[in-house]
Amino acid sequence: MRKLCKVMGLVLCVLMPFYTMAQTQGDSKEKKKKERKEVNPNFKHKFTTFHLETRLGLEYDYDLTKWGYISPLGVPSSGSVTEHHYGFRGDYFNFLLGGDIGDHISYFFRQRIIPAKGVTELFDNTDFLYIQYNFNKQWSLRVGKEAIAVGGFEYDAPPIDVYYYTHYWGNFPCFLLGMSAIYKDKSGKNKIVFNIANSPFVKYMDNSWNSGLLSYNLYWSGNFGHFSTLYSLNFLEYERGKFINFIVLGNKLSFDKWSIYFDYINRAAGFREFFQDFTVVSRLDWHASPSVNLFAKGGYEQNFANYQYTSGHENYMVDVDMWMPSNHNYWFYGLGMEYRPRVYPDLRVHAFVANAVMHTPVTAIPEDMEAKKSTLTANVGVTWWLNFMKFLPEKLKN
Repeated sequence: MRKLCKVMGLVLCVLMPFYTMAQTQGDSKEKKKKERKEVNPNFKHKFTTFHLETRLGLEYDYDLTKWGYISPLGVPSSGSVTEHHYGFRGDYFNFLLGGDIGDHISYFFRQRIIPAKGVTELFDNTDFLYIQYNFNKQWSLRVGKEAIAVGGFEYDAPPIDVYYYTHYWGNFPCFLLGMSAIYKDKSGKNKIVFNIANSPFVKYMDNSWNSGLLSYNLYWSGNFGHFSTLYSLNFLEYERGKFINFIVLGNKLSFDKWSIYFDYINRAAGFREFFQDFTVVSRLDWHASPSVNLFAKGGYEQNFANYQYTSGHENYMVDVDMWMPSNHNYWFYGLGMEYRPRVYPDLRVHAFVANAVMHTPVTAIPEDMEAKKSTLTANVGVTWWLNFMKFLPEKLKN
């Protein structure tokens, strides 16, 4: 018994310093936690977005180009070239991150992991990188990189959801640095944004930076039950003190089984060019079931305003409209479907077929040419959203 007591006493003598040290460290950690809480007791962070997204597809393109001209002798001539392209392609691979910091600050970040063709600067492939301060439920201020405030439902849709599109949509360098003042009314039906940002023309000609060009954008989003709007009035500086004006009218009807939108975009550098340079586009969606959506989309564009300006030290003439070349019209139409499995709706299977035609009309001048390029595209693919929020423990979500 005495031996047992001696052994126990020896063990206690050995363990006591470690116990005291552990207790001291524990008290120190608790003290630091209290100090952190005292420094900023209102600090809270919550992830609102944390996922990867990608879209892959098998695509087949049939390109047919036709041209014709009138020779100096008055003899018409024509020709055609047919090309076939097919193969697997990846359109998007994006990382998205967003969250709320406290009760007033939020942020959002979207990075295209696959860079744009011919571009090596990392920041060029950052679509969104902004921070927003919410003064109250009505007023907010946002600073950073985002899509400039232009209306229209095709423009507003995430690019990964747009399969085939207008020439205007495909040539708009819309993600630019700037700042926005945002107002929401108490009903939640109306949002007004005043946005000042770099102009798209800062990187128009040769992918070099042109400083001192800004855009001024006034945007209204309205939601009135079945009817919603995305309207904007935009002034984009293409040369210092000279602007091209957008009037964008986006209208949408939405019901349980179907929805349709119609966008009209008028572009003009002066009053004489009104209604000569514009885009119209519409899409109809029919939700056949909770998993299946069928859609049809089409549009028409033209630019017969033929306004140009002198650019650079070499004084060469450039189209003011970067979204549609002068003396061209363009139309497209197509049908498609989307399927989301009920067991895993973060996976989407799609298929579509669409035809697009770019046309240069012939004029009365003998040497002028008429050209028409028709492209028939068929695509079958899959889109996957890997939402990390679904796999994180609950304690990391708050």
